[in-house]
Amino acid sequence: MSDVREAVMPAQLRAAQILLFALAVGGVVSMLALSDGLTAYGQGETIAPWMLVWVCALLALTYDGSARGGVRTTTIVLMVFMVLPTVMKLGEPVGVGLFLDAAVRVVLGVPVVVLLFLPESTAWFDRER
Repeated sequence: MSDVREAVMPAQLRAAQILLFALAVGGVVSMLALSDGLTAYGQGETIAPWMLVWVCALLALTYDGSARGGVRTTTIVLMVFMVLPTVMKLGEPVGVGLFLDAAVRVVLGVPVVVLLFLPESTAWFDRER
């Protein structure tokens, strides 16, 4: 009976995976929506945090297979590097589009970090293969 439980990814980790995929798609939509009104410098500044999200989404593809604790730790670190600067910039005066772009990153990024710190998620990455 325990073999069946270990073969199924915990719901918390599945939720983190889905949030990362939604965040990655949101990044593409956001970049397409904001690209017309930004200069090249503005586009580069806007795409930088989304690149971290896209790397995390690629890492999330391995969660149900061969991922180990290093993948979890890398995802957490990259998400923290994406969320913290975004939170710091929320106080600056920006347009509505850039504010919504930052809000999406924070609203969907923080739960991913929290879900990856849960004991069930940690146990999944530390399980026997």
